[in-house]
Amino acid sequence: MSTMTETLRHEEALFIPSEDTGEEYVPKVAGEYLGHITHTSTVVREFTRDKRQVKAHIYNFKVRVAHENKEKKYTVQGKDGGHREVDGTHFVDWEIIADGVFRYLEPTDGDTFESYTEGNRKYLMFCQSIGMDIKTEERTVNGKTVKVQLLPEIKESHLDGTPVTAVVGRGQDWVDPDGKTKPSWKVKFTRKWEDGKRLTNDLPF
Repeated sequence: MSTMTETLRHEEALFIPSEDTGEEYVPKVAGEYLGHITHTSTVVREFTRDKRQVKAHIYNFKVRVAHENKEKKYTVQGKDGGHREVDGTHFVDWEIIADGVFRYLEPTDGDTFESYTEGNRKYLMFCQSIGMDIKTEERTVNGKTVKVQLLPEIKESHLDGTPVTAVVGRGQDWVDPDGKTKPSWKVKFTRKWEDGKRLTNDLPF
């Protein structure tokens, strides 16, 4: 019969502490980040908004920070409470969930939901941020001739890999298992990345 010592020698297990690199953890911060849209999904829903029954095509996605972001600068707070400047290298490959972008639909005959054109401002900004041309035409609304912007429907397959500047802000905080409150971050909206290049399908995320 094997003794306890012999068993331990046979099934060896070791712990070797890693070397301390001296690098300080760099926390996430609000700001503008260069990246590409990824993980796009869409859903169409009816719901109540501003006491109106409305219908929207909702776009959900993430933005993955690109290597070009290394040229940007950010001010972060250290554990000692002091502030320092870091470059954007620390945030490359960070995937940030975006707030949903809503494309509010116009009712046709037989629909029970209402028009909510004023809610499409963010969708208009989103279309412009990915380089889409928005057509304008005159239409009669409530007896008046007005200029309206025709907002296109975007396909999911057209979004993944699209370059954008993500404007990131504080999301809803969460509490970790130790009871400490932790911040979360969301892409609040996007702007155009003027020199950004679209990722091709053969480039993995």
